[in-house]
Amino acid sequence: MRVALLLLTLVLAGCSRDTLDRNEWQRMPHADRVLYVKSLLGAEKAKDAKGGTGKTFDRPAEDYVTEIDQAYARGDKREADEIFAELGR
Repeated sequence: MRVALLLLTLVLAGCSRDTLDRNEWQRMPHADRVLYVKSLLGAEKAKDAKGGTGKTFDRPAEDYVTEIDQAYARGDKREADEIFAELGR
């Protein structure tokens, strides 16, 4: 029983991670980057439904992926979700 509980805790902890650092982002295939950004867009839509943050994310996920890639190419060291948060209008 203890082993099952420990495994469940590890699985849940692994699934709850929602940030990616620069190295993780750069190792991801493009399709996974797009999926990650789509999840961030979904979270922003949920925030908007609850009153919003004052930012609009109305472009396709691919555009945000490109901008995050460009930020990392310029040497940005922040996590991908932090860069994404600044891209809202």
